[in-house]
Amino acid sequence: MKLYLADGSPSGVITAELGISSVRAAVASRTALPDLIRREEASRTGIYLLVGPDPDLPGRQLVYVGEGDQVKTRLAAHDSDESKEFFTRAVLVVSKDENLTKAHGRYLESRIIAAIRNAGRAKLVNGTEPPFKGLPEPEIADMERVLDEIEILLPVLGFDVLRPAGQEAGAPSRANEVAGTVAPVTADLDTLFTFTEAGTDARAREASDEFVVLAGSRAKYQEVPSCSEGLKRRRAQLIADGVLVADGDGKFLLFTADTAFDSPSGAAGTVYGGNVSGNRYWKHATTGQCYGDWRKRRIGEGGAA
Repeated sequence: MKLYLADGSPSGVITAELGISSVRAAVASRTALPDLIRREEASRTGIYLLVGPDPDLPGRQLVYVGEGDQVKTRLAAHDSDESKEFFTRAVLVVSKDENLTKAHGRYLESRIIAAIRNAGRAKLVNGTEPPFKGLPEPEIADMERVLDEIEILLPVLGFDVLRPAGQEAGAPSRANEVAGTVAPVTADLDTLFTFTEAGTDARAREASDEFVVLAGSRAKYQEVPSCSEGLKRRRAQLIADGVLVADGDGKFLLFTADTAFDSPSGAAGTVYGGNVSGNRYWKHATTGQCYGDWRKRRIGEGGAA
């Protein structure tokens, strides 16, 4: 992969491309947006993402996906649009050989929106998400290859919104397991953990840089009185998104999809309905060792090497 600091600064415009890819990405902070708009890439047909923090849920991002014949026109319009005040960074993706058409852009926009919704890492700001199928089959195949390249480029540039929970960037998508039962375990058993406090029955795995609660895991419905406001908001959002659904007797919630958390404690708190130590209460699925001790062992093994 080739990264280029356009003005020699990591806070300015950065371009990225794979050695043999057909697309180039260019990213900038909102303050550097004028510099991005002046670049030649912004005069081409392409797609773009606007990303910023979600004020209603710390740790989550808001994202808007668009396309345009001249991306710079759309970016300039969004910069003065009060409904787009949320974004702090922008990335555009264009063809290096200028072979993308309006139809290609609309297809990629539709597919990226669907991928973001499926990944569940960010909240989409787009008002409508109509599917686009106005391409012949050979060109759809070409755009799917372009999408594969985009899925590799975006995380490197800090836009990790397409990747499903616990999946490496660029890896094939995995179908979600049917809700209602604990998901079959396909990951390395040495990274699988269980949480069974207060009648819960959750499984999680350490994957990439995340702690992922698996689909089918059972969480408490009732929150403890000391549950923090931030944790309440996170659980409420998961319920609103259909990731947590009530089971038959109303005492528990079931995870309908693999769900990524920044830490074991964040995952444990969501399952338990209150702030709790993930290092202490997540237990290794085969040895029963708590996550904290397992982690120390892993770090010790790495130091010994």
